[in-house]
Amino acid sequence: MATLTTEASAAAHGSPRVGRRRRKWPALIPFLGPALGFYLMFLIIPLAGTIFLSLTDWNGFDFGKIDFVGVTNYTALAHDPVFKSALWHTLIFVAVAVVLKTVGALAASLAINERLPLATLFRGVYVMPTVISMVVIGVVFNLALSPTLGLINPFLDAIGLGHYAGTWLGDPNKALPIIILLDVWQNFGIYMLIYISALVAIPEDLGEAARVDGASRWQEIRRVTIPMLRSTTGIVMLLAGIDSLKVFTTVYVMTRGGPDHATEVLSTWGYDQAFTQNDVGYGSAIMVVLLAIAFVFAFVWLRFFRKVGE
Repeated sequence: MATLTTEASAAAHGSPRVGRRRRKWPALIPFLGPALGFYLMFLIIPLAGTIFLSLTDWNGFDFGKIDFVGVTNYTALAHDPVFKSALWHTLIFVAVAVVLKTVGALAASLAINERLPLATLFRGVYVMPTVISMVVIGVVFNLALSPTLGLINPFLDAIGLGHYAGTWLGDPNKALPIIILLDVWQNFGIYMLIYISALVAIPEDLGEAARVDGASRWQEIRRVTIPMLRSTTGIVMLLAGIDSLKVFTTVYVMTRGGPDHATEVLSTWGYDQAFTQNDVGYGSAIMVVLLAIAFVFAFVWLRFFRKVGE
């Protein structure tokens, strides 16, 4: 309080210190300017534009034919069965993918932290899919799972499991789980690295104290290591959740939302409405709903983990 009073008094009397601070701002502009420029150009302006377009009826071609329709696009969402299916699929995708990514990344990081043979090799193997283009991965797995040109069905026939062969991505009951597993396989490696960096920061004397008290290695992991990773787990789950909400390339390349909208998610349905059906306003409304879900998810998750930490 005393410091604030002193600074306020200094500002009122034109303190040289306050003047120096004011003179520093022009020097900071060259450093902050590019970042703020990119932030405005690629985030704030597109976001504001999407919200504005969601309140209009526009075909995406003629700017002179943008008609303001208010919340009509949002009320239409309530009567769109495909939107409801896409919303449900998105929520399922997030719930399953977040759990699998977190558990997989934690298990892999704990195994690598044990310094098992070839641990360094597997660290690279797990991270490798994250640097491969999702388009390439989608095309390769699309061919592998093809019932006519793929490798999966012939392999199952060769080992005597031909009764498990199927259409895979053509089966509405299998397509979404396959895409979720593929997304988990590609992305969990980056979260594994986050866990590994957190494991390195855990003081070794905590583990030594547990071993002195007679704890086994599993008890040390369960009672010491995992509780120390609580905040890291919160960050991983938040990042994985936002990443899963944004899923687009995996679904679009492999199924384009099919078969019969069985893998449709909000991002692909919004894209289809805006760029295939030329209903930019309705597609923008779908993307605004997706953005709102992401904001709510991040807010609730951060509040929840803050309470857990306290």
